Amino acid sequence: MKKNLVLFFAFAVFWTACENKPKPQMPIDQSTEVSAVELPEGWLGSYMRLKDALVTEENETAVAAAKQFLEKIQQIDTKGLEAEASKAVQDLIPGINYDLNQIITLETKEQRIVFKALSEKAVQLMGLMGTTTTVYKQFCPMYAGGAAWLSLKKEIRNPFYGDKMLTCGVIQETFTP
Repeated sequence: MKKNLVLFFAFAVFWTACENKPKPQMPIDQSTEVSAVELPEGWLGSYMRLKDALVTEENETAVAAAKQFLEKIQQIDTKGLEAEASKAVQDLIPGINYDLNQIITLETKEQRIVFKALSEKAVQLMGLMGTTTTVYKQFCPMYAGGAAWLSLKKEIRNPFYGDKMLTCGVIQETFTP
């Protein structure tokens, strides 16, 4: 009985987090998406630009952000990290490069598939590198068995569904400086 109650509660939480019914929404454009939060420099800022472009379904902006991310990921400085963390970061970079090179060649729907893999690596990178600003790990249980991404805002803006399920997701973790 207890197990059934726990399962019911878990299902109810995910169902209400991702109801697929129309919700009143304000139009999103890049200028309003990041106006309250200054984008950080480096790989994280490029990642956020890419995520925001997928939220707004702007393929050309996503491609430009992926190209910028490729440049920034090469500039990661691991000197201040312990040897094990530095090696783990260096081990992530080839996979990140691969994902970004794929995103550059794809349309939005396919970019989102690759963005799921990229975001898994970005979450790992965040855990290894730390942050100078608060970053939220958000999660949508409805996309391809569940998908996480990073955000600078608590407000959910789902990059995997765009305006179809814009607010589907929950905050799973908070990274703080």
